[in-house]
Formats: sequence, C-alpha cells, structure tokens
Amino acid sequence: MLRLLLAFGAFPFLALAAGDPGPSPRPIPEYHEAMSGDREAQERVGRYYMEMYAKGGLKQHFEDGMGWFRKSARQGYFVAMRDIFVARLDGKPADRDVKEANEWLQRLHELGRVETGYPERLALLHASGELGVVDNPKAYFFCLLQRMTGSTPHEVGKLQARLKAELKPEQVAQAEKDAYDWWEDRNKPARPVVVAGVKGDGNSGDDSKEGGPIDTSKKAQDLAAKNRQESERRIKPLGKESKYILPGSDDLEKRKK
Repeated sequence: MLRLLLAFGAFPFLALAAGDPGPSPRPIPEYHEAMSGDREAQERVGRYYMEMYAKGGLKQHFEDGMGWFRKSARQGYFVAMRDIFVARLDGKPADRDVKEANEWLQRLHELGRVETGYPERLALLHASGELGVVDNPKAYFFCLLQRMTGSTPHEVGKLQARLKAELKPEQVAQAEKDAYDWWEDRNKPARPVVVAGVKGDGNSGDDSKEGGPIDTSKKAQDLAAKNRQESERRIKPLGKESKYILPGSDDLEKRKK
C-alpha cells in the first residue's frame, strides 16, 4: 500500500487531509519599511509584485508593482525610474505606455543617470517617431551619449551609423558638440570659488587660490549663480532706510546710536 501511495504521489493529499495547509506564500520583502517611506524598500516591493505578475499574469499585480515603483521614483530613486520605463517598453503589448516611459526617461536624463541605459531608449524612440515626431538629430545625440557609457547595443550602433550618413554635416557636428558639452558639464570636477564671501563649487573668476584654467561649464556657472543669490539673500534691509545690515552686525549699529 505504501508503495502505491508513493507511486501516485498521494502524500500531499494526505497532508492536506490531516490539516497541514501546505506551502504558504512568501512574505512581501521589506513591506513595513516601504510603508514607512523607504524608497529603496518601495522599489523592492514593486519588484516583488512584478515577479508575481510574471508568474500568474494577474493585472492587479502589475498595477501594484507600478504603484510602488512610482512611489519610489517620486522620491528620486533612479532604479525605480528604470523599472518603470522597462515595464512600459519591454513588457506585454497591453502594458506598453510610451508616454509614461518618456516621463521617467526625461527625468533620468535630467539626473544624468546614463548607467540606467536611458540614452539607448530615447535614441530609438526619437528615431521611430513614437514620441510624436521623428527627430533624427536628437536620436543621434542620444546614440552618442549611449556610446560614451562604454556599452553600445548592436541596435544603437546600427542606428548611429545610419543617422550619421543621413544627417547633414552641420547637424552631425552640432549633435556631437552638444553630446560633448553635456558630458563635460556633468562629469568634469568643478573648482572651488569664492563668490561675495561665500565659498562654493564652480568658478566665478580667477580669484581662487588655485591656479589653472577657469571652469566655465554650465554646471559651474549655475552653482556660482546660486551662491550669489544666497549671498544677496543674507543681506537684510533695515526698515525704510536705504542701508543694509549684515547678519551679526546689530551690536555695532546699536553702539553707533
């Protein structure tokens, strides 16, 4: 009898009959941390639901996964932003949403997170016209960014070669300049500077103690402008009079009176 039970695999049924519930679903990882606002935990909970969607095909699992990815992405977590565009571009046809994918692709571009592979996707989308219009100069620009990461998918390499042959020489030159400038602005270390008594990164002139060429990148200029604004904000007006008092000089004014 025992041999028959083994042959027919009856033991799971006997276990159920004896009241054993059998294997239970695994707990959702880091769920409490995600509920508390941990953006990395939220991304991992999102991946859990996407794994469940891949296994069972339940649309609700997909929606739950996307919801957690969005929570994480809205807190600036670039991994979750990548999860969203991958789910919207590489998943089932019914789940494809170029508009939402592009929203997070653009955000990744603003953050400069090229390691996520977003330049490749934007190159293909601009070349295909899926973003509303075919824009080959932009497609070529993003091909260049993708190549500068050191990883060039075959499809991107082919697209770049085709676009370089089709675009006008001045368009190619402009895209290459834009790609170079973009990369430099985000990757060249800025020099420390002093702007109106406030130290910061970037360069406002050659009055820093270090020698060498002035950093004129857009990143440095933006930081210098921000420092100037902060310096101006710290100067407070005194009533209706046309003079200003710097913070910490109140005692001196009192003594003058």
